[in-house]
Formats: sequence, C-alpha cells, structure tokens
Amino acid sequence: MNVVIDKRPLPLLLLLKYHKFAILIAISLIFYSLLGFTPKNISVAGYRIILVFVLSAILWATEIIPSAITSLLILVLIPLLSIYPVKQTYSLFGNEPLFFILSAFIISVATEKSGLSRRITLLILNYGAKKKENLLLFVYLLGAGLSFFMPEHAVSAIILPIIVSIAKTLKLQQGKSNYGKLLFLSLAYGTITGGIATFLGGARNALAVGILQEISGEKISFLEWLRYSLPLVILLLSVGHLVLRSLFKIEEINITEVKVEIERELKRLAPFTFKEVVTLLIILFAITGWLIVGHSGIGLGGIALISAILFFVLGIISWEEAHQGINWSAIFMYGGALTLGTVFSKTDAVDFIIRKLELSQLNFVTFIFIISTLALILTEFVSNAAVVALLLPVSLKIGVSLNFEPKIIAVSIALMSGLAFMLPIGTPSHLVCYSTNYYKIKDSIKAGLVMNLAAILGLFLCIKIFW
Repeated sequence: MNVVIDKRPLPLLLLLKYHKFAILIAISLIFYSLLGFTPKNISVAGYRIILVFVLSAILWATEIIPSAITSLLILVLIPLLSIYPVKQTYSLFGNEPLFFILSAFIISVATEKSGLSRRITLLILNYGAKKKENLLLFVYLLGAGLSFFMPEHAVSAIILPIIVSIAKTLKLQQGKSNYGKLLFLSLAYGTITGGIATFLGGARNALAVGILQEISGEKISFLEWLRYSLPLVILLLSVGHLVLRSLFKIEEINITEVKVEIERELKRLAPFTFKEVVTLLIILFAITGWLIVGHSGIGLGGIALISAILFFVLGIISWEEAHQGINWSAIFMYGGALTLGTVFSKTDAVDFIIRKLELSQLNFVTFIFIISTLALILTEFVSNAAVVALLLPVSLKIGVSLNFEPKIIAVSIALMSGLAFMLPIGTPSHLVCYSTNYYKIKDSIKAGLVMNLAAILGLFLCIKIFW
C-alpha cells in the first residue's frame, strides 16, 4: 500500500480546505467596519439596509454559504441592526407569493408522479417523429409548452431521459453530432423561453409580482401576466428555432428507429389512470381559478393552495413524495428576498442612490434598457431568482420616484432574468441538458448571444407595440 505524504505547509493546507470560511470571515470584518460610519443625507437604517443588500448580493452570487442560509441571515441582520422591528421583519417572510411558489412545486410533483407529464410527452413526440426536422420542432415546443404549467427544470427532468434514449437509438456522437446538439439545445431553449410565460414556469415570476405589490401596491393577474409575456415568448420561440437550425446544419439521420422506440415506450405505459385524470382536472381547475378570480378575494396564492391540497385529499400524492420534490432552499431564498426588498423600499436608501448616481436625468426607455440588459447579463451567472431579488426592489423604487410605470419595470426584469441562454450555470434546465455532453459551452454561447440580442430587441418591440 503506497502512502503519499503531502509536504505542503500546514497553513496552506488549512487555507485550501477552509478557504470559504476564510473569505466569509474577511467579508464579515469588512461589513462590520463599514457599520461604523454613516454618509451624509441618508438615515442610519437606509445606510445599513444598503450594506445588508450588498452583503446578500455577494453571498448569493458566490454561494459561499447556501442561498437559503443567506436568506435566513437577512432575517437576523435586519432587526439586529435596528433597520426594521423584529416582528414586522419576520411577518414579511410569509408573503402570498411564497405560498404560491410552494403550491407550484406540489402541482409539479403531482403531475410527474401521476404519470400525466410523461404520457403527454410521449404522445406528442410520437406524433412529431415522422421527420427529423419535425422531431426537433416538437421537442422545442413541447419543452416550452409544458413549462407554461411546470417549473422549467422539472420539464427538463421529465423529457431528458426520452431525448437521451432517442440520441442513443440514433447513435449520435456526443459533442460532434449537430443533430445531437440541436435536440438538447432545443429542449434547453424551449424550457427557458416557456418558463417566462406564466407564474408556474419559474418562481421568479411570482416573486416579481410579490415585490411589485409590496413596493408599489399594484397587482398583476394571471391573465395580465400572459398579456405581457406571450408576445415576447412567441417572438423568441420563432427566432430561437430559426437560430438553432441556421447555426447547426443537420447531418443525415434515419428517423424510423426513433418512431419505433417511442411507440415501444408508449406500449409500456398502463392505460389512462384515475390519478392522471384527476391531476388533469385539478390543473384545469387551478388555471381557470387564476384566470377568473385570481385577481380578487382569495388571490393567486389561495387558488394554488386549494389545488395543492386537493392532490393530497384525493390521494394523488403523499406528503413524503411532495416533500422530496419541493425545493426548500428556493422557498427560503424567496422569503428572504421578499423581506429584503420590502424593507429596502421602506427606507430612504433608494432616494440616496438616485441622488448619488443622478438617475433623475434618465428617460423611461434608457432606464428600461439599463435594467433589462443588466438582468440579462446577471442571470447568466447568478440564480434568476437572486437577480429579481437584487434588481427589482431598487429599480421599482427608482422608477416610482421618477414616475415610471412600475408594472413594466417588474415585468421587464422578471422576463429578462429568466432567459439564461448562454451559460448552463444560469438555470437548472440548461444545466441538465448540458450535462449530457451532447453540446459544448461554446455552442450555447454562440446561439445564446444571438438569443440575448433578440430578447432585448423583442422587449422593446413589446413595450412599443403590445404593452
């Protein structure tokens, strides 16, 4: 047995092992030292919430500690630094959008566990597997369509095994086959684009609506969100398919084998089950409720909670199954983000920023261009929910001060923060597709750069024509 002795100095080994802790200590010392003074023309609370905001941004971006723990740290720091009373701070955490997000996770788990999503996926792909070009389009639109009603990463997780099976059936070479690149990029880009269409595709959308309501008092209904999002979604879906097809030329493929494979998978499925029927009815109930009464009385969150409860009452899923499928880290993160954004807006911090940066000179179009471009860049590196949490409170307060339309500001940031086309780290759905090794980062950067430009252009077309 060979024993290898590491002869590097002990301090170096400790630093390598505990480097995150060392960085955290250094950040904490800087944060503590900055608490010692307050600039002119700003209150102590306003100055300290800016420091907490910057600290949260650093921790969320670097993930030195888990994002959920950063959110819990926010809850501690705000009352500890006398920025806002302790009871009010904790009460802000349990906002309506938080329970909407929790319910959305439960709906997603039920759709998957009942088998409904897999059945729909196979039926659609079977219909589209007649030509190689059609199959790509159906994968693309299927990812987008399901992301209207489920978190985009859940859609990728459901469809991905089927696409991997198709790629293996066709004997596509990883990283070399253009058809392989197109299959997985189509799934990634379809889910990303579809994920911005409704509140269910990405929890960042519900988070944005919650922050908007807390800061400006304005609400966006389910139907109103569709009015904002669908023009951009339709534009990007059209452009995206053309971009992918033009950048990656398809080689010769025998699609007959794929048709046989999908039909084989369909035959393995049991007949349409009671659970699938009930799941479909509950989802239709939820969507109908959001469209008709979601903007009054019980609200979007209440309808989502009723729908989630029905899955348990009718025995579609168990709590153990739901518990495993709920992203509790995201739940805590969104609660902390809502709290931070609300407290930030209640101080004079934004007024101070406006004066310092002379933002009062900006016109509406320039302002939207700046914040939407910043959101689009940040979301390639940082969690899209974190982008909303960091950008939206400040942007809304600045926009309200300058008499800009707050709904447009909220929607612009939310939509742009969901479009991480270039780098796989930007969103889980992109990352799981990239992890198959059928395309490289340079491929997604090449296509994603064009898509990002299309997104900015599309946003302004929406503002000028549709909104």
